[in-house]
Amino acid sequence: MTVTEKVAYLKGLMEGLDFQADTKEGKIIKLMADILGDLAEEVISVQDDVDDINEYLEALDEDLTNVEEELFGECDDEDCCCCCDDDDDEEDCYEVTCPHCGNNICFEEMPEDKTFPCPACSKEIPLED
Repeated sequence: MTVTEKVAYLKGLMEGLDFQADTKEGKIIKLMADILGDLAEEVISVQDDVDDINEYLEALDEDLTNVEEELFGECDDEDCCCCCDDDDDEEDCYEVTCPHCGNNICFEEMPEDKTFPCPACSKEIPLED
């Protein structure tokens, strides 16, 4: 039973049990039931917002994965973003370790710039020849 269903059940009980809303206690209980109803509606609204945000984050994660694959090649191994350890030497692979955070970055082609930002910590990494 959801929260809104429980609040509706409570209000139904109050009506069915000949609840006296004109007494001091009755006014308080009726007000509490109304507040519970408002809170239940707010919880539903927040849950809907959270669901929308989760969908958006999943789409962003998928887009980011596509960008990473485009920039660094397809990633099968968690430690290295390319196939550096494969025995087939058809393609050269360049691996750089970030001196700031220790993240391993692999390139299929060496970047032309002398420095580039680390994808993990965003600090500049100098490239050696």
